This record gives sequence, structure tokens and C-alpha cells, in this order.
Amino acid sequence: MEAGDLAGLRALCTADATVWQNDGAGTRTIEKRLEQVAEFFSGIESVRFEVVRRFHKPDEVLQQHILHLAGRDGSRSQAHATAHFRFEGGLIASVEEYLFEMPEPPLTQGPHVVAPRS
Repeated sequence: MEAGDLAGLRALCTADATVWQNDGAGTRTIEKRLEQVAEFFSGIESVRFEVVRRFHKPDEVLQQHILHLAGRDGSRSQAHATAHFRFEGGLIASVEEYLFEMPEPPLTQGPHVVAPRS
């Protein structure tokens, strides 16, 4: 995903894989979710995943991670996420994603920062 290889990501999924996300849109096909990701990536300069923790069970993974995002406009933000993956035959059959985006805190030190007046 960091490389933007959405075809490679699709190849990791079953033919009828589904994705649910906490955006109110309900469950959708993996194809629809990848269309949304492609649109999202069009405004992103880079994305980096930081895996915070991961729990494994047979045919299931629960992962907490932070996506560090840099926009083409110079903006920076983080999306804190938890994803539950269910596998069938070694391929992803379903994903449940919980995302919460947070802006990067403003710079408080450095040559381009104006210090607050006392």
C-alpha cells in the first residue's frame, strides 16, 4: 500500500472480498474500496504505515496502525486505524477498518516558527 500498488493489494484478496469502514457507507466490495483509495492517493505525496500492534489467530489478524500522510499541498496528518482482517485460503476475505484522522501538531521550534509573545 505504501508503494501505491493497488493491483498487488487486490491480488491479496478473494474474488468476493468485502470492506467495512466507519464512514457510514456500510459494507462494500474490495473493488469499490480500492477506487476510493486510488482517489485518496491522488492527493497524497506519500504514506507511511507504522504498525503499533498486531494480534494473530487462525485466519484472522487484528492490527492497530498509524498512517503518516503527506499531502501534495504540503499538509501533514495522521490517520490512526484499527483493522480486522479475515482470511480464506490464505487470501483476505473481509476487512473492517476503523479510522480517525488527526492533523499534525504545529511546529513549536525551528527557524520557520514564530514564537508566541509573552
